[in-house]
Order: sequence, then structure tokens, then C-alpha cells
Amino acid sequence: MGTGHHTTGQPCQDAHAVRLIHTGHDEPLLLLVSSDGAGSARHSQLGSTLACEETLRWLEMRLSSGESFLEEQDGVTLVYNLRTLLQNLGEEQGVTLRDLACTLNVAALLPERQWFLQVGDGLTVTQRPGEAPKAVFWPDNGEYANQTYFITDVPDEHVHTLTDAGPIERVALLTDGLQPMALSLRDRAPFTPFFEPMFRAVEALEDNDGEAHARLHAGLAAFLDSPSVNARTSDDKTLILASCRPPPRPEPPTQEETPVTPDDEPLLVTDSEPEPHP
Repeated sequence: MGTGHHTTGQPCQDAHAVRLIHTGHDEPLLLLVSSDGAGSARHSQLGSTLACEETLRWLEMRLSSGESFLEEQDGVTLVYNLRTLLQNLGEEQGVTLRDLACTLNVAALLPERQWFLQVGDGLTVTQRPGEAPKAVFWPDNGEYANQTYFITDVPDEHVHTLTDAGPIERVALLTDGLQPMALSLRDRAPFTPFFEPMFRAVEALEDNDGEAHARLHAGLAAFLDSPSVNARTSDDKTLILASCRPPPRPEPPTQEETPVTPDDEPLLVTDSEPEPHP
């Protein structure tokens, strides 16, 4: 939860969902979803939670057989389905569709194929062997930095989807609360020193469900709520990290710590959530 939400009494409006399954062809399929509820929408935490849960269900239903993969036009189909479900939820709760407004970032990854979707801001970062981390899409704020798009009313042309091929070693999803630390405006790219130590920590894990994983998760949560991070953003913050790299080799210690934020080029941080683009 962001410090701004503590001040205003708002709940945490971020949500996320993660699942690793095997298809009918015994391929590992990694499904990652994150969503940020609009700060100006009264019940957006309900919208972001439903969007993540239903996106995960939709992806697993479509991909679990392994017979076919997603195409770029499937992004609009998914958003329409989510909009219908949010409309139904609004009617059940006695609220408007706009009250449930939220962004969406999705990654569905097979060993040699990937499908990505983005509505609004936030970010999906991928890293291929031998390459630097890259943003799949740049945060979609439209004409103004404090505006964005939501799945409740996004135009089709701002439902960004990409189907890609080839191996990916690392992937991260994050909501816009972390953009000031995770992006370099000058390079229009992910800020590598922010991601590298975190990916290395994930890769050093011996298993995904043991005590070491719990300690890493607690350490990440403490970092996201640390004074240094809260000084840069008052928004909710979500970060999903996944890697299939082997554990890193031990390196000799250095005297200087690696920076974790692009201090020379911070993004604008406001105390309020972005408004929908007009």
C-alpha cells in the first residue's frame, strides 16, 4: 500500500495473480497478471482483483491444452470479456462501471513463445539471453503524464498486445507506483541497476516455496515500503519477478553499492492516481 493511501484512508488498489502450470504437451506455462485500480474510482480495488483473477482463469482455459497459442487480436477479446464481468459486478454491488476502473498488464510465457497485453500504465519487462532488459510496451499515459487508460472504457487501439517468439530468461511486471525507480526517461528503457540485483536474488533461490523464498518475499515487501522508496512515490506498488536463469556464480565484493533508482532522471510522481484519458 502506498503512503498516500494511508493518508487518505483508501485501501490498496493494486492486485496481481501468478500461476505456473503445464500444458497438455507438458510445456511449462507461466501466467503473470497485474492491475492498478484508479485512485479516483470508489471501488477500483474490486475491479483490479476481479481483472486479475478472471484474466488468469481465461488464460488457463485458453492455453492449458497446448493445442494453440494466443494471437494479438485476442487482447481486445479479453478486455471485452473483462468489461462484461465488471459490468455484472457493478450491478451486483450497486456501483457504476467507472467505479471499478483499473489498468491491466499480462504475460503468458511458454519456453519459446510469449503473449503480452497492456492497458494503461505499469510495465512488463523482459530480458532475452545476452541482451539488456526491455520494456514490452511503454506506459500508455496518452497526451498527459497524469492520465491513463482503463479496461472499463479503453478504445480498442489502446489495447496493446504482442505475440513473440524465442527464449526469455527474465520477466517482471510492475504497477505505475514503481515507475519512478524502474524506468529511465533518457533511454526510454528499464533502469537495469534497479532490476539486476532483484533478479539475481530470485535466481539464487534453491526452491520456489521454501523458507528462502519466504525470506526473499519479506525482504522485497520491506524494500517496497522502505523510506527510500516511499520518498519517491506515494502510490501502491506491485512487483512480480520471475527467472529461469541458473543461480549466479559468486562474485568478489565491491566497495560501492549498486544504485537502485535513476536519480538523474525521475519520473513525475503525484499523490493521486492517473485519471482516464479523455
